[in-house]
Amino acid sequence: MFADLTDVRCYYELLGSGDPLVLIPGLGTTCALWDCVAAELANSFSLVMLDNRGMGRSFVKRAPQTLSDFAVDVVELMDHLQLDRAHVMGLSLGGIIAQQLAVDHATRVDRLVLVSCSNSFGPYLREIAKLLGQALRYFPADVFRRTMEILGTAPEYFDEHLPEIDQKIIRACEQGFSRTNVARQLRCLGRSDTIRPNDEYKIAAPTLVVSGEQDVLIPARYGRKMSEAIAGSEFFVVPACGHNPFVEKPELVVPRITEFLMQARTGHEHEERNLATEERVALT
Repeated sequence: MFADLTDVRCYYELLGSGDPLVLIPGLGTTCALWDCVAAELANSFSLVMLDNRGMGRSFVKRAPQTLSDFAVDVVELMDHLQLDRAHVMGLSLGGIIAQQLAVDHATRVDRLVLVSCSNSFGPYLREIAKLLGQALRYFPADVFRRTMEILGTAPEYFDEHLPEIDQKIIRACEQGFSRTNVARQLRCLGRSDTIRPNDEYKIAAPTLVVSGEQDVLIPARYGRKMSEAIAGSEFFVVPACGHNPFVEKPELVVPRITEFLMQARTGHEHEERNLATEERVALT
């Protein structure tokens, strides 16, 4: 389906039932990123899966300048779907966009899940971003995709699933992608205003931070530091896992995320039960 928003004709998919959960994909990816876990998550949540501006089937009306532009797209999509609030989960760049959303539009986020991302970019992460930018500019599409897979995959998983990874690269190259729009995402990341001094970095939503133990693109130490900067957040390291735990370790990460997000419903039901008890006491 499509939503005609201010700066993008946004493609999105809906699946499942339950509390709404908005899923924001990462660098150069589309909502197909969630295919490996969407069916399981849809057993508990109403999934809203979008293609970010300029990716997949989301047509750009105005080129994004900052990550705030992507966050506004999510808010406008929620308005289109008449969602006052939703759980939000983002992977990699999607997690950084989700942070921007939680900082700029705090009242729209119930619970927040940040996967394989960071809230600050020091020398190591800046060099990784430069490396990806150079690979995007100079490498053929298949070599760029393979570079991303090598950097983003735990060695053990890569060794055991090479035929599947090869097929994934072939499919991605057949589908094609816009180098220009991926480069725009990298530039927005480079000038991100989500990355703020600690006294300005405020996320009020209950937050779960998830990092892969063997992630080279954004190592787990950065996820831990981010979690320490978010008051009351929980931190979960996925063992022997690279950048995308939904592919490599879904049996570990999906139950943990589901449990975290379902706490909101459990708490709400608990309040309702307490209120019902108080009403019965008052009547007697």
